[in-house]
Amino acid sequence: MKNILLIFFFVGTLLIPAQEKHDTIIKWKNRFATLGGVPKISSNGNWISIHKMNKIDGNCSFVISTKGPTKTIHKILHSKIVFLNEEGVLGQTGPAVEFLNLITGKTYKYENNVKAYILENLNRYALLTKDHHLRIFDTSGKLLWDSAEVDGWVITDSKSKLFIKKENADRSEIIEISRDKEKVIYATQNSIRKIEFTASLKQLVITETTTDTDNDKLVVMDSETSGKKLLELSIPKQAEVELNEVQQGKAYFISARVKFTEEKDPILEIWHGNDPYVNEHFMMFADRKFWIWHPKKSKLQEIEVPQNNEVNSLNNDRYFLTYPPRKDHNFVTSEPELNAAKIYDLKLNTLTDIGNFKLVKRLSKEWPLLLNHEVFCSADGKWFLASKDGVKWILYNSNGKKETLIDKTGLERPVFSKNGENIYFDSGDDLWSFNIKKKKLSAMGIGRGKMTKITSYVSKSDNYTMISFLPTEKVLAEIFDKDNNIISYKLFSLGKWSQIIPPTKNRLTNNILMYNQDMTTFYTLEENFNIPPALYSYGLGVPKQLIFDGNITDDRAKKIRQEIYSYSALGKHFSGILYYPINFDPKKKYPMVVRIYDMQRYLSNDYLSPNKVLPEGSQIRTLIERGYFVYLPDTTVGEKGPGLSAVECVHNALDAVLENPNIDHTKIGLCGQSYGGYKTDFIATKSNRFAAYLSGAGISDNIRDFYSYSYAWNKPLYFIYNTVYQMHTTVSEDKNRYIKNSPILNVEKVNAPILLWAGKNDRIVPWDQTMEFYIGLRRYQKDVVALFFKSGNHSFLNDSSEELALSSKVLDWWDYFLMNKKDITWINKQIKKDAQ
Repeated sequence: MKNILLIFFFVGTLLIPAQEKHDTIIKWKNRFATLGGVPKISSNGNWISIHKMNKIDGNCSFVISTKGPTKTIHKILHSKIVFLNEEGVLGQTGPAVEFLNLITGKTYKYENNVKAYILENLNRYALLTKDHHLRIFDTSGKLLWDSAEVDGWVITDSKSKLFIKKENADRSEIIEISRDKEKVIYATQNSIRKIEFTASLKQLVITETTTDTDNDKLVVMDSETSGKKLLELSIPKQAEVELNEVQQGKAYFISARVKFTEEKDPILEIWHGNDPYVNEHFMMFADRKFWIWHPKKSKLQEIEVPQNNEVNSLNNDRYFLTYPPRKDHNFVTSEPELNAAKIYDLKLNTLTDIGNFKLVKRLSKEWPLLLNHEVFCSADGKWFLASKDGVKWILYNSNGKKETLIDKTGLERPVFSKNGENIYFDSGDDLWSFNIKKKKLSAMGIGRGKMTKITSYVSKSDNYTMISFLPTEKVLAEIFDKDNNIISYKLFSLGKWSQIIPPTKNRLTNNILMYNQDMTTFYTLEENFNIPPALYSYGLGVPKQLIFDGNITDDRAKKIRQEIYSYSALGKHFSGILYYPINFDPKKKYPMVVRIYDMQRYLSNDYLSPNKVLPEGSQIRTLIERGYFVYLPDTTVGEKGPGLSAVECVHNALDAVLENPNIDHTKIGLCGQSYGGYKTDFIATKSNRFAAYLSGAGISDNIRDFYSYSYAWNKPLYFIYNTVYQMHTTVSEDKNRYIKNSPILNVEKVNAPILLWAGKNDRIVPWDQTMEFYIGLRRYQKDVVALFFKSGNHSFLNDSSEELALSSKVLDWWDYFLMNKKDITWINKQIKKDAQ
C-alpha cells in the first residue's frame, strides 16, 4: 500500500538542515546583481538615479549625469531618492539619511531621523529627528535652522515652506517656517487632528476636533500668504474631509463623511443576506455632507441631495453625480456598479435620472479585466463618458443629457485632449480619436492590430468618477504587439507622429518610460531574457545610447537559448517559450519542466536572474543551469471552462514542443502557483503525459471557492468567476460545467506523484484548498507530499525562510523524478515506504 507524507515547516522556530548542494546554489545566486526599482529623473532632466540590488556588496543607488560627453556617476547608499533641483540628492533608508551635493560631489550623513524634506525654491533640505528637532541645511551641509520640541506633524510644500503642528497646554498651533523665520499662522483652543495640502499645494487644510457634541471644524488657509484664512466650516463630528479641485482650482468640491461605527458583539456576528457591504462595514458612512466652494468669490454652497446619497465630482461647479451607494450590489463584480445614478443641478436644485452603468472591459497581457471607474470626465467639466452595457461608450453633457452613442466595441480607457475637443481611446487595435463637435470616430493608424494606449495622461479620481485628460497637446502612446512581445512608443507633436522608441524585443523594466519636461529626451530601463537591465536614452533623431549598466556582468546569460513555439487550441493561436539547458549538447536528451499560469508570451524578454523568485517555485535560471528544458506555454479559457481549456492548451503545446528531439518525453514535470496551481491540479486529473507535478496555493474545489468569502478582499468570491476563471455564470445556472472543471471531483484520477505547497497565512487562496486536495489524494492512496508553511502567505518574499525552503524542496522534487537522483530522504519516505 502507498503511504502519504505530510510535512509542516515551522519556519523561524525549527531549523531545517540544508543539503550541501543547496548551500552552494544560494552562494551562487548571491553573486548576481541587477538594476531595478523605479528610476528617478531630476526636474530639468540633467540627472537620473537608479537602484542596484547586490546581495554581497549591499544595495545602493547610482546618480548619473545625462548631459555632456563624459558621464558623472555618484554612488549613494540608499534606495529612497529625491532630487533637490539639479544640485543635490537626498537619500533615506530607515533612520539614516544622506545628502549628496551634485556640484561638489561631497556627501553629508545623518542618523536617527524620522523624515527628510526638500525645499526646492530655497535649495535646502530639512530633517525631522527622533529627538524631536527640525533642522534645515543648505546644499553645503551648513545648519541654518534648528527648532526643538517638534512633537506634532510636519508637512511641506516642497518649495519654500514647512508647517508644524504643536500642541500646547491651552491651545494648538500651526507654525510656518520659511527661510529663517518661524511664525505662528494659526492657533485654536481645539485639538488639531489633521493638516494637509490641497492638490495644488496652494491651500492648507486644517481639521479640528471641537468640544461640541455634534460638529467639528474645518479651516482652509492660503499657504502662499501666511496667516490668511480663506474658509471656516462646521462639519459633522469625526468627519473625514476631502477637498477636490474643480477645473484646476476654479472651485473646490468639499466632502465630509462620518464612518459608520458599531459596537461589536464579543459572542455573535450577524450577516444579513441583503447587506451590500457584508463584512465591509468599515466602508459605510453614517453621515455625509457636501459643498462647492469658490475661493475667489468667497462663496460656499451646500449640495443637498436625498439623505444617504453619495455625491461625486464631475469636475463641474454646477452639476454633480449622485447615487445611493451600492444599490443592488451582490459582489458579482469586484467593485459595486453604479446604479440609480442622477445628475444634481445646483443652480436649479433639480435631479436628472441617468440610470445604471457598467464597468467597461479592457485587455491585459493575461486575461480580460475591467476599468477601475465607470464615469470619465473632461478637464473643462463639460463632458463625461459612461457605458450602459460595459461594451460601448456614451458621451453625456455634464447636465446629464445624452449627447451621442459611440458605436464601436473594444474602446477602452478614454482620455480627453487638453483643449477638450477630442477624446482618445486605448484599444487592442490601434489608438482611436473621437471628435466631439463632429461626432466622428477615427483610428489614428499608429498601432493597427496591436494593444495601443496613451501613457502621458493625467488623472484624478473621486469614487466612481475619474477626470482623465492630457496636460499638453502632445500625446505619448505605447504600442504593444502581444503576439510577438514587441513594444514601441510614438509621440504626437506639432500635428505629426514621431517614433520615440523603435519596436524592440527588449522589456521596459517595470514598464517605465521617463522623459524630460519638454518631452525631447526619453529614458528606459531595458532588459531581455539573456541581458541584465541597463539604462538607456533616446531622443528625437538621436540614436539609442547606453547611459549606465551598473558594471553588471552575466556572461553565462549570453549562452541562454530561447525558442518560441506556435500552436493552436480553442480555435486560437498561442505561443510557448522554451529555454534550453545552458550547456546544451544536441546529442543528448534532457528533462523538461513546464510552468503554466495564463498567457505567458509577454514573459519572453524577462531577464532570467537566478534571484528572480517569480513565478513562485519556478526557478527558471537555476533549472536551465542544472540541465533542464523549461517551457512556458500560453493557456486561456474557452467555452469548456478554465480546467478543460487548460488541458487542451497544454496538450497542444506539448505536441508542438515535442517536435524537439532533445526533450525526453518520459521526464516532463508540470508546475503552477495560484491560478496556475488550480490548472496544475486539474490537468493532473486528466493527463498521463507528466512524470510529476508541483502545485502551489491553488484552488482545488472551484464550487466551494465560488461560494466562499475572501478575507483578503473582504467580499464573496463570485466576481473571480467573471474575471480570472471566465465562467460568466453561476453554479446553479451551469452546474455541469463547474463540475467538469473541478479538480477535487476528479482527484482519484491523478496518476503521477504531486508536490503540493501553501502558506497557512494565505488570505488570497485559503491554504485548506490545498489541504482538501491532499486529503482527496490520500483517500485514494496517491503519491503526494504536502508542504504547509506556517508563516507563509500567498507568495513568498525573496530570501525569506519560506522562499529558501520552498526553492530547496522544488529542486529536490524535480531532481528526484526527472533526473533520477533517488538519494533524497524526505521524498523516499513517501515513494519507497512500500518497499521497506
